[in-house]
Amino acid sequence: MLKKFAFVLCFMLACSTAVAGEKEHRALAEELIKITEGDMVMEKMKAQVTMIFQQITAQMNVQEADKPKLEKYSKRFDAILKEDMAWDKVKTQYLDLYTSVFTEEETKGLVDFYKSDLGKKVTAKMPELMQQSMTVARTYMQGVVPKLETLTEEMRKEFEPQGAQAPTQEAPAAKAAPAESKEGKKE
Repeated sequence: MLKKFAFVLCFMLACSTAVAGEKEHRALAEELIKITEGDMVMEKMKAQVTMIFQQITAQMNVQEADKPKLEKYSKRFDAILKEDMAWDKVKTQYLDLYTSVFTEEETKGLVDFYKSDLGKKVTAKMPELMQQSMTVARTYMQGVVPKLETLTEEMRKEFEPQGAQAPTQEAPAAKAAPAESKEGKKE
């Protein structure tokens, strides 16, 4: 009986330690997200979606008389963004993501790094770096895309079955001629 009690006690302590460890890991992940401004991701996405919505409405050339109707849609748009693109809606998923990718020890190291002066600089400069990186990549791809299109067109032509080519206008007449000759033989 004493052995069973000791086993149950050890099991309960192990479970409570694991739960406490998970809570600490999640707290570190939340801190990491906050200091790297990961919690602003939804705000940035909302700004991009809002800009697209504004471009679409500008292209509609809404007349002055229809501005109240447009305002009604704009309010609905804002409500959707506020409701569906709130950080609180995705926070748990982000915490799950961070805790699945980084161990507790790695998360602690990242938190320490991003709290340092260099880490703060990385956080501040990363958006600019990413934007410029995308510009470089887009420029580079402008030269690559035509080459890839040529390559895939050559592949398509080589692998296209010979019989898959579009029939010419003579093909139906050629098919009709043998049928007529067969009929001629029958007569």
